Amino acid sequence: MTTLPTAVIVVNGFGLLFVILNTFALGLKIPFGRLLTHFLAHWQVAVLVLVTNFIVIPLLFIGYVLTIASSIPGQIKVGYCVAALAGGMPFAPLLARVARAHVGVATTLLVALTVGTIIVLPLGLPLAVSAVDANLKVSVWDVAWPLLLFLLVPLVLGCLFRLRWPDLAPHVRRWVEPFAILCLLLNLNFTLYAFWNLFVQTWDTGSYIAAVADPFIGLLCGYLLVSILRVKDVRIRHSAEITTSIRNIMAMLLVVIFPFGAYPLVTVSITVLNTFGLLVVLVFALEWRHALSPASARAKTTSETPPDTAVGPTLAMD
Repeated sequence: MTTLPTAVIVVNGFGLLFVILNTFALGLKIPFGRLLTHFLAHWQVAVLVLVTNFIVIPLLFIGYVLTIASSIPGQIKVGYCVAALAGGMPFAPLLARVARAHVGVATTLLVALTVGTIIVLPLGLPLAVSAVDANLKVSVWDVAWPLLLFLLVPLVLGCLFRLRWPDLAPHVRRWVEPFAILCLLLNLNFTLYAFWNLFVQTWDTGSYIAAVADPFIGLLCGYLLVSILRVKDVRIRHSAEITTSIRNIMAMLLVVIFPFGAYPLVTVSITVLNTFGLLVVLVFALEWRHALSPASARAKTTSETPPDTAVGPTLAMD
């Protein structure tokens, strides 16, 4: 009888540690001058990324659970509402580096989306929850205080540390980031252990369809976004697509731990969504990296250039 509560405490503990450490590490890497420069230089991309993450994707998700997926459990719907309103994947800069994308733009977009999530999620979630499940109630403050305490405060502290001790910030970040990722992996493993029966039971409800579709919807929205703006720089295109592809794991964990801690299916829904989404976007990032690699570029150039033996006769005929 005590195993499950103990496991849940461990799950929440590692989840909270991940959020605090990862947000602090994000603050350590924010150069305000370059951040503002990137935002102003690519303000159209930034504005459309904000609109896509906080208007387009929430409408798609919430519309889906109210219409096509109206029969899935209410707590699963709530989990998807949490995901819909939480923009800004915390690993965007890391995946941008993997994809050879523009890390500075990815970091700028991530910071903008994180700040937006702190504002939008507390305001929008109570309305979304009441629309999809009348039995669950949550207030603006219930959602806001964990975001302010465990998301905003560590971010500000990381920024202040960087400003006060700029020479130490990179060294501290090299230790903090791996430990944060370790905490996330432990959180995932203990979540699977604590709620395994619920993961299996939920499979038969068709609730995982949205989780499978989520990263593809995000990537498609990102692709349409940069296509509408006619962004030609491939590195900036991929940064926008990566940042839009997955939801904010940190904000979702905080909402799961605090206002919805008594509703395990909410945890199940966002765990599946986050895990599958990260794997899909990692595959895309690796493919983009391969496409932008020097060897791949040389191979493409060679394949598009006719051999010299064919050029001579052609010119002669002209």
